[in-house]
Amino acid sequence: MAAMTPEQHYRKQTSTTHRKKWGQYFTPPNIASLMISWIAGCNPSSVLDPAVGLGIFPSMYHSVDEVAHTSWDVYDIDEAMVQCTKDRLDSSETIHFHQADFLEEDWEQMYDAVIANPPYLKMSTHQHKQAILSNFEEQLGLRLPGNTNMYNLFLLKGLHQLEKGGRAAFIVPSEFLNADYGKKIKQYLLDQKLLKYVVITDFQQNWFEDAITTSVILLCERNSSNDPVEFISMYSQEDLPNVHTYIAAQMDTTQPLGKRYSLDTLDATKKWRSYYQPSILRGLQHVKPFTEFGYATRGIATGANDFFCLRKSDIQGRHLSSSYWIPCITKAQQVKTPFFTNEHWQGLFEQHAPVTLLNLQPDKMLDDSIINYIQYGETHQFHLRYLTKHRSPWYKAEVRDPAPIWFRTFNRTKLQFVRNEAGIVHLTPFHSIYIHEKYQQDIPIIMAYFLTDIAEEILKESRREYGQGLVKFEPNDLNQSYVFDFDILTKREKNDIRHLYDQLRECPYLSEEWEIYQSKLNDYFKHLLATE
Repeated sequence: MAAMTPEQHYRKQTSTTHRKKWGQYFTPPNIASLMISWIAGCNPSSVLDPAVGLGIFPSMYHSVDEVAHTSWDVYDIDEAMVQCTKDRLDSSETIHFHQADFLEEDWEQMYDAVIANPPYLKMSTHQHKQAILSNFEEQLGLRLPGNTNMYNLFLLKGLHQLEKGGRAAFIVPSEFLNADYGKKIKQYLLDQKLLKYVVITDFQQNWFEDAITTSVILLCERNSSNDPVEFISMYSQEDLPNVHTYIAAQMDTTQPLGKRYSLDTLDATKKWRSYYQPSILRGLQHVKPFTEFGYATRGIATGANDFFCLRKSDIQGRHLSSSYWIPCITKAQQVKTPFFTNEHWQGLFEQHAPVTLLNLQPDKMLDDSIINYIQYGETHQFHLRYLTKHRSPWYKAEVRDPAPIWFRTFNRTKLQFVRNEAGIVHLTPFHSIYIHEKYQQDIPIIMAYFLTDIAEEILKESRREYGQGLVKFEPNDLNQSYVFDFDILTKREKNDIRHLYDQLRECPYLSEEWEIYQSKLNDYFKHLLATE
């Protein structure tokens, strides 16, 4: 039996909870080799690894004799991790360990090379969040939101400390390429003329165990030149040797492995998916921004679902009046079909699913039963949760009008739209889709379109990918997406679509009849969207 790697041994000795707490996802050796090859190309005298983990980068780098003279500064905040790494590297004199938070260290030291697989953690978990973000604004002139992920900060600070002529290699979640929060990061990379290669992994596979995100390898160089940026997609691990060979050879060819773009053509405000994946929109006509017809918002966030979301047994056991709660979908799994009716909700309620939302009006008299329940909440410190402690009073939930259409936030196989025939509200597992007043009569037509494959293909242009087929949409992703132009429909075409929609509505979900009418709707819209 082959000996366990340090990563396998550490994973066996620690819990998934511990590794997630510190954002620890270990770099596979074949990926590490590609990144090391890139930074070794500038023959660095000094290297920074700001999130060394178990030391795969310095370990593999120092296995090459001719570069063993290189001095490394390596950081990690986890004491156990630092000790494991010291043991692995056998106290090499050229490696200087710092058990410290790199984000709180000085900005002055410069390095010939930087290499990192930074932690994947929300900055909101950091006890010194405000001080660090303020320092970043002072150093870089970038105001970053409080929910920024730490890997963005490691990327920015690491690149700031890259010496002129130096190289950097980072492997980070790919979501920032296509997310609103990534605009400032991408603009910094463009302004500093750092990007040389953007290597995107196929989104059906994960490089990291335990992680549900997908990755991009950023290969950077500080040379102040206007070199083009090349986007390379890898569809399987079998593609990796070719990418490695191509980048290591620094091929100056008119036939790039990926797609090359001059710096001045890259737009940080766009989703960068368009630079490495073909867009379906180029072959279509009659599309408009979704915001012409409606808009999306997130669902209700309670901050304490265990307090706000009630079962029938909770209501009966605490003798809560019906004036204190409203029907509400609290979990995505509660919705099984594209048409959610009051009968569906009633069935869930009778099964004692948590499908009601506490709905208290502070200006109205509260009886003893609800006062006792509020006291119960305070005894269990629900009032001290992040969202609740910023509300006055803390037990007042957000107010939302029921949306006619829901859209599931996370989807794996197929995007899920739901016609809210029950007229109730929902929590954040779904987004609310509201239709402008002008198009209220066309809601069945809009819903019919959303149920088609062509609508899904177009909408997926705005997706965020998290690996293993999991995709996520934020409300702004929907608001920035394109849809069919419903304004071009004639009265006859509207009647045709309504008829197919009504037929579909009567079919058992995913039955043979359903598939037939869904296919007819899809063909109808594809014909309208097709260019002449």
